[in-house]
Amino acid sequence: MTDFQVKSAEEVGKMSAEERVAYVDAKNDFDKARFKSLEEGKASQKDFDALKNEIHEQTKQLNAHFTSQLKSMAHANAAKDNSAKPMTVKQAIVSALKVAKEEGKLDEIKTNRRLGFAGLDIKAVGTMSLGTWDPSVNALTGGSISGGVIPLQDRLEGFNVIPQRQVRLLDVMVPRGTQSNVIEWVYQADKEGGAAQTGEGQTKSQADFSIALGTEAVKKSTNFTKVTTEMLDDIEWLAGEIENDLTQNLLRQVEEQAYSGDGTGLNLRGIRTVASAFSAGNFAGTVDNPNIVDVLVVAANQIRVDQENQAAPNAIMMHPNDVTSLKLVKVSSTDRRYVERLTEVGGTLRMDGIPIIETTLVTEGEYLIGDFTKALLVTREAPSIDIGLDGNDFTENTRTILIEWRGAVVVKNNDRSAFVAGDFVTDTASLDANPPTP
Repeated sequence: MTDFQVKSAEEVGKMSAEERVAYVDAKNDFDKARFKSLEEGKASQKDFDALKNEIHEQTKQLNAHFTSQLKSMAHANAAKDNSAKPMTVKQAIVSALKVAKEEGKLDEIKTNRRLGFAGLDIKAVGTMSLGTWDPSVNALTGGSISGGVIPLQDRLEGFNVIPQRQVRLLDVMVPRGTQSNVIEWVYQADKEGGAAQTGEGQTKSQADFSIALGTEAVKKSTNFTKVTTEMLDDIEWLAGEIENDLTQNLLRQVEEQAYSGDGTGLNLRGIRTVASAFSAGNFAGTVDNPNIVDVLVVAANQIRVDQENQAAPNAIMMHPNDVTSLKLVKVSSTDRRYVERLTEVGGTLRMDGIPIIETTLVTEGEYLIGDFTKALLVTREAPSIDIGLDGNDFTENTRTILIEWRGAVVVKNNDRSAFVAGDFVTDTASLDANPPTP
């Protein structure tokens, strides 16, 4: 960890703009190094929380100091502008009305129809107003304005899209390209016999196994939409938004197939489909007051045992509701402390060091844990977008925008025990040393 001197807010405030930027960059690197040091040292959650609180307080002091400086500069500039610039008639009227209101003289102004030294006549015939916004006609009604909308609407920037699931699974799989329509691999099966101690003149120990061929076919995922040519011409950003929406729809479909596709027909064979089922093994009926933490610990152990430590879980996929339940788990019904084997580093929750991926891709109450380096996302054709004419597009001035991906998901046969899929309720019950009496 490099040497770094944390400075007070007042010291940073005296720096030039360039010095401040350099200081903030250096401090961020320093803080990251401190978090990394705690993680490598397997520090407790208490140590992580203490460091986060320290950094939060330092940031809070800096922000408060900078805010105070900005306000002082703004007040100084405002005073300078007000004293240097002459007011227009409108500005003078508004200013005088504000002063009259503050001094409680508005009634006097209405009675005398005079405003200060300017001798302004107050119109008494009627009251001018902007009116009331009517959402049924998307305009102001009932006011003194005609022939348009005054003031003009303030259109906020950007495009407010419907929330959709963020693609997470594809990021932890291993990508691979192909030029073929079928993916094949050779694997060892039906292993028998093995090495053994042999006496003089005795028959040696024999071992054999079969060689098998595994295959997965490349399959296609698609998505399209139709838009008028006028929309594409008149709204500059629409084409980009449509492209982004189609792409995300397609990737979510590929992710769903990579997770739970059953491998039949046009479906990919998903990881959960080929994963091993949870097995309590030696821990069946041995855990007092078991919870979902215990289930995940036993599932991780199942992977290490079945894979002879040739694979280790590197991700746990859970529904956000189950992740929240995990955070709320206490040591026991009488010990209200939270489970300390959960840590959060860099915004990622971990259990025994294994990152937890929150996603609604997983059904609430279920989970998938595994070594995702054993899952291949094979791409024959990367997502590509085409725009063209389809059916009566030409006569209706519409265009069809199409996106598609071709590929396969591969988990080799002898790697499938590197994944465990289960159900929290069922698997927790299988561990319970004192199950409830029916």
